[in-house]
Amino acid sequence: MGSAGLEFDSNDQPSAARLNQKTTFVGTTAQIAALGTTYAGQLAYDTDLDTLYVRNAANSAWNEVHLITDNITETSEANTTPVTTNATWTSGGTPLVAATRYYSHFTLPTTEPLYIITGIEWSNGTTPAGNVTCGVDIINADPPTVDSTPLVAYGNNIAQSGSDTTQRNSQIIGQPIRGGTILGAWVAFSSASAEVKYKNDSDSQKRQKATAAAENETPTALNATAFATATTNEVYLKVYYRGYY
Repeated sequence: MGSAGLEFDSNDQPSAARLNQKTTFVGTTAQIAALGTTYAGQLAYDTDLDTLYVRNAANSAWNEVHLITDNITETSEANTTPVTTNATWTSGGTPLVAATRYYSHFTLPTTEPLYIITGIEWSNGTTPAGNVTCGVDIINADPPTVDSTPLVAYGNNIAQSGSDTTQRNSQIIGQPIRGGTILGAWVAFSSASAEVKYKNDSDSQKRQKATAAAENETPTALNATAFATATTNEVYLKVYYRGYY
């Protein structure tokens, strides 16, 4: 055993342990889960899911092997979970501020290495008015401690429409974003008469930027406007995305 057990030597004899470490186990999901003895670096092919796994270095979990091919695989569309609204910005009550960016923060999953934003949805009040712009920025933490926020997705400027209903903008242009990135989705309205639903008892999380209208309608790659230091209002925003590997 001149290889110290790390590879086959000319004098070695086959053993169950050696073969298990050096060959690929083929079986169902249940059979893989039921393996009594496993090894770091061991391979297992799941016939139920058509997926290849490798045992991690700690021999504590199976990691999916993403094969390098000429094709990119797109996953099904998923979305964030918006807040449960209990209030509405209205011109006759508490109005929203035109051009201000209203943020909702979230972190992308790490299931896939890359994600692309495919839609942004908000919740209209009774009376829609003006136009709506939406986007997604990278933030350094939740809540953010740095005001500068790079733009990674941006929606077309569209008219607010629909009474007491959600409205989605799927005309989104963006770039691939690494899984696990902390993001701030935002929506901005051209008219202070626009009615939008939000939650008014959230923790203070720096969720607003008093941006200029032009910066929202034709945003720059990096916005350095300071976040409002404290707000307990969080706008309803649902962000849709797809993963790629």
